[in-house]
Amino acid sequence: MKVNRWTLARRVVQLTVIGLLFTPCLGWGLFQGNLQSASLLGLKFSDPLAALQVLLLTGTVALPLLGGALLVLGGYGLLGGKTFCGWVCPVGLTTDLLECLPSTRRLRVWPLRGKLIALLVVLLLSLTLKIPAFETISPIGILSRALSFGPSSALLLMAVILLVEVLLVRRFWCRSLCPLGGFYSLVGRVSPLRIGYRVEACTHCDRCRRSCFVYEVLDAPLVEGTSHVVSGECTRCGACLDACPTGALNMRFQHPLK
Repeated sequence: MKVNRWTLARRVVQLTVIGLLFTPCLGWGLFQGNLQSASLLGLKFSDPLAALQVLLLTGTVALPLLGGALLVLGGYGLLGGKTFCGWVCPVGLTTDLLECLPSTRRLRVWPLRGKLIALLVVLLLSLTLKIPAFETISPIGILSRALSFGPSSALLLMAVILLVEVLLVRRFWCRSLCPLGGFYSLVGRVSPLRIGYRVEACTHCDRCRRSCFVYEVLDAPLVEGTSHVVSGECTRCGACLDACPTGALNMRFQHPLK
């Protein structure tokens, strides 16, 4: 029986993140905070988009917040931007689990355009209304706060998103609306960690595209003949690597401008 190594590794990381969010409830000092701002073994981490919103609404950013944001931005800049979406985000794990449900409809979505518009709107609202616009309604924040501090009425928004995903179109929030996903897709464009492609090993069985939740990212190597995936939408989830029977796809570091 084949073991999907990348999918298994991703599940371990996702569940570890969920476990860390529970540790404050147990009174452990290992992890404090949530996915917007946290401390792990005394090291500060901050959501770069949250820090940017704070900068827009206050005109300044505290040094610990800035340092934590730069640390996270550097990490995801190295590892692929939307690696956050595929490996860390609890909403991503939830939508992964929804894929187990039968689906008969495939409404069209615009993977990048909607997220970038949402990102622009969030930044403009933060600047003009002087509020952290996305943090107020972020499903990521809602879920992580619910895990850390208990459920609240804000979970209703998460329920609505899940209802849309079940009844209308899968991964609607992640593919079309999430401002944080739009932010990390821009970071992913310049990341050196890429899905590489060897055309001589490819049998064009299309298994990689069928396994990919954002299959459009594979058009560059499979259709246009590039040596790697160039889209910032790739989450580096590794599903295509698990699906490829010939090893035509691989994960590798390379110069982002090549």
